[in-house]
Amino acid sequence: MKKLLNFCLLILASVALATTVNAQKKIKEGTVKFEMQADAEANPEMAMLAGSTLNFYFTEENQRMDMDMLGGMMKIQTIFPIKKPVDGVVLMDMLGQKIQLVGMKEEEMSRSYNMMNVDDMKEVKYDESDKKEIAGYPCYKATVVKEDGMVMKFYITEKIQPPTGMKKKDKALALKGYPLEMIISAGEGIDMVFKATEVSNKVPEDAFKVPEGYQKMTMEEFQEMTGGMMGN
Repeated sequence: MKKLLNFCLLILASVALATTVNAQKKIKEGTVKFEMQADAEANPEMAMLAGSTLNFYFTEENQRMDMDMLGGMMKIQTIFPIKKPVDGVVLMDMLGQKIQLVGMKEEEMSRSYNMMNVDDMKEVKYDESDKKEIAGYPCYKATVVKEDGMVMKFYITEKIQPPTGMKKKDKALALKGYPLEMIISAGEGIDMVFKATEVSNKVPEDAFKVPEGYQKMTMEEFQEMTGGMMGN
């Protein structure tokens, strides 16, 4: 179970830190839904993660990201204003225990909401000859090497361009397109794949309403509660 939890943490770290010419207009407001694909035969533990979902909602003013793993046993939601991410909200529901992280620093929230930003990026290579269509959008391959040597592969489209709110110095760390497929190495020859299943230019009216019933907790208190396992 600890190994499975480590896989979950790797997904969260990779996704939270992580947009051909045709007649489509560039989407700057909408919803993108992803589903995780995993090879259960290669590693039975991964079967529990297969079907995990990631939903991303964005407008010119707000963004929200929802992750649902382990059949709903672990849910994480982030809601944040583009121009002032420090006012954002991080909500966690772990086996029914609902927690709202408070007192987050601006740089922490900035990393949490941008799907195009790759923290600690060392280099990125684009291969526009490696193409595929995902959820109706033309994509091409981007390979990212991080400072720690980790390699991440993306298929990105320049037809989806949510506002990023990134500072100028951070733009060098950003992909030039929005990822509709993310291939994350979990080690031991195991790849986790998040692939978009639906793209819409509509956003639910209550998408950015903060729900009630969550216990407020600082990051330090959360680290203490989880023994430091989920502090990052």
